[in-house]
Amino acid sequence: MRFSLASARPASAIDWRQADRETLSAWNELRDDRMYSCVRTLLGVVVLALLVLLPVAEAQQTSSERALEDISEIETRLEAINSRLAELASDFESSEEPDELGEHFTEISGLRDSLSTLEAQAIDIRLGSQEALDSVADLIPGETEEGVADAAGSAANGGFGDSSQTAAARLAESDLSGVTAPFREINSRASIAAANARLADIDARRLMENISQSRESVFVSSILERGASPVSPDVWMEAIERTDDVWRELGAEITGWRERQIERGTPYPLTILVGLSLVLFSGLFWLYRLFYKWELRKNTEVRPSRQTVAYVAMGSFLARFATAGAVVLIIAGGAYLLGMNLLESSAGRRVAFVTVAVLCMRALVSSVMAPRTTAFRLIGVGDQAAKAISLSFVVLVIAFAIESILTATGALASPGQALIGVRTFLLSVLTGSLLIWLAVRMRAQTEKGKSTLRIVIRWVVVAVAVTIMLSSLLSYHAFARYIVERLILVSIVLLIAILVREYFRAAALKFLSGVVEERRYQSAREDDDDEPTEMTSEFWIRLSVDTIVVLLLPPFLLLALGLPATELWNEIRWLLAGFEVGGQRISLGSILSAIMTVIAIMVATRLIQRTLERQILPKSQISSGAANSLVTLLGYAGVIIAFVSAIGVIGFDLSSLAIIAGALSVGIGFGLQSIVSNFVAGLILLFERPFKIGDWIVTPSGEGTVQKINVRATEVLTFDRRSIIVPNAELVSNSFGNWTHKSAVMRVAVNVGVKYGTDTRKVEKAMLEVAENIQYVLKDPPPYVVMKGFGDSSLDFELRAYIIADNVVIAPSEIRHELASVFEREDITIPFPQRDIHFDWPDAPRAMQGENADEDDDDASKERPSRRNRARAADEKDETE
Repeated sequence: MRFSLASARPASAIDWRQADRETLSAWNELRDDRMYSCVRTLLGVVVLALLVLLPVAEAQQTSSERALEDISEIETRLEAINSRLAELASDFESSEEPDELGEHFTEISGLRDSLSTLEAQAIDIRLGSQEALDSVADLIPGETEEGVADAAGSAANGGFGDSSQTAAARLAESDLSGVTAPFREINSRASIAAANARLADIDARRLMENISQSRESVFVSSILERGASPVSPDVWMEAIERTDDVWRELGAEITGWRERQIERGTPYPLTILVGLSLVLFSGLFWLYRLFYKWELRKNTEVRPSRQTVAYVAMGSFLARFATAGAVVLIIAGGAYLLGMNLLESSAGRRVAFVTVAVLCMRALVSSVMAPRTTAFRLIGVGDQAAKAISLSFVVLVIAFAIESILTATGALASPGQALIGVRTFLLSVLTGSLLIWLAVRMRAQTEKGKSTLRIVIRWVVVAVAVTIMLSSLLSYHAFARYIVERLILVSIVLLIAILVREYFRAAALKFLSGVVEERRYQSAREDDDDEPTEMTSEFWIRLSVDTIVVLLLPPFLLLALGLPATELWNEIRWLLAGFEVGGQRISLGSILSAIMTVIAIMVATRLIQRTLERQILPKSQISSGAANSLVTLLGYAGVIIAFVSAIGVIGFDLSSLAIIAGALSVGIGFGLQSIVSNFVAGLILLFERPFKIGDWIVTPSGEGTVQKINVRATEVLTFDRRSIIVPNAELVSNSFGNWTHKSAVMRVAVNVGVKYGTDTRKVEKAMLEVAENIQYVLKDPPPYVVMKGFGDSSLDFELRAYIIADNVVIAPSEIRHELASVFEREDITIPFPQRDIHFDWPDAPRAMQGENADEDDDDASKERPSRRNRARAADEKDETE
């Protein structure tokens, strides 16, 4: 029911009592409606709360059950891992084969990863249950202050485990023991599971250490095992006989393959395969030659940039690698179309892989060494050394390729000790001879004198060569072969590192800073030590690329030296995990992450700066000075963000650096005051912008154009091409002049004088004509002529003209040239300085003048005999002739 005052009738027409009763009844009905609405709303809220809280309670019950299930699964997996570790330990005691030990090592490494995962899961479950127990334990009243202190002390001494046990014990003795029983069970079982996982990991680590020691002992004993002596004639005879057997086995293998192909319906398979291979490989080498000539035609620079050299080297390597793979696939595809499936057998696949590998290695060494083009060589060695390195590397790769192919065909399945000894001895002699030849070709003398580094490298190469040949001669064939194999693999890794480093360094410089870096050396005989050392953005880009290469190179070198990949990964994982110092964990992973973070932020900052400088700011209405200030401040902000982010990634608490910051502030107050003042002054100059890059300023230290505003000082280039480094504090505290502060327009004045009697208006007109005809003089503001006064020898005029500041030297010179030409044409004379000198001779000076005349007569009489003597001497000379 609704109550409306508008429906009420006037008081004169109704009964007042009846009206009161109706009003009271209406208000009662309204109150009942409101109470019913409140009750209905309250019931809705209660129902909604029940609907929300019931799933939460059910989820709580479900979460505890799920945690118990997870703990059960963790315990089951731990039992399986422990049983497997026990089996591996028993197998290890009876195993001595390196391959089997390697398989055990790899499997244990995987089990350790699983144990780490299980331990982390158990710890997470324990932390969750402990959080629930702690939240309930805080609600238990009645504990005395001594009990609280004892619990706090035990927690401080015993750590997290004691505090959890204390909370669990308190809850077990309280009235809430039944409610918290599942969580206490979860906490206990999770703690036990985490401890068991850690103990199992310790056992696995010890087993891995034992396997590593066993593998090392087996490896050392195998490479130090002596074989057949190559100096024994019987060994050579037996090796020759075995070689005949190898050739017979190889011939039988080829004959068997030929007969199988003929049975499949392919006539003359060998002829077809050899002919197809010869044609395609001849075409491949012809393409290589064309590509080489195209490189020379396209890059005809005598001193190409490093970007050009790096791009050509990488492009050459990739192109040759791609064409080699394409040729091998074409041969296999063509043979397949003719009915010969070359890749169905392991020998065929090995031959294809080895062929591509040999061509790839040849392309790699040719791209890096460039034996025929000195200007495109990536390292600073001579032409003869580059050719020797390329030839030696290719010969050794081909030798191992042939041996790999023979092994794949089964011809070297059981070579015998004599053949192994002779074969290794010949390979060692070949390798040692090539290395000694390389050392001879590598000259220590450079254009700057003897290079100590090259001398050391030469002696190291000679030592390696002698070691290889001497080891094989003493019958340590496995050791000699190991050195040769690792030498080739290390060479491959270093060549790839050089190529990748040069390419990414050139690309980073070009992409991030737009710098085209000059070649380090004109000839390959120069040392590679002419790197610019200025700490510019280019320096930091080069340093970042070199740092990444240096950090990534050691793992690949260790793999090339024979370290198993599983052991290497374990060592890397240990380094990444780090160690704790004073409660702070320091790890190589966090350090590398911090370095990568700094590099990424600096690269992003540089990209933003470059985008602003080249694309956004030039199209805006911002002046060049404001644009330079904005870009510089953005660089400062990037450095600060990179530094703070690196500290956060490493894990240092910034609040712990308060003491260091305080000590640093004291040091700044005493020793670094001038540096900080210059830095602050630099910020003031960037914000206030009293000058900008390119302005012509006059300072107490000199005048010139502003080249760069740095953190500490401003670089000014004088007109004599001399750089002046002016501290920023000097520019802020002292006054200086700026010719181009508001505008690049400046005024020059050329003075000239004409002789008296010249028409002054004619002179003025001629000078204005000269100013209007000079291209460097601006039309607005217009030039004008001022007659400055009447001089001692001339009528003095001054031509005042406005020019751009860059033409401050050449414009006055051109004006004077034109003035001389126009004045000569208009017959306007520029007078010489004129002086009228008047002498007034009194009597005394005249008398003195007479005496001086008498003295002159006497001198003349004295000179006459000398004149007669000279005439007599001349006559005697004529008579003699």
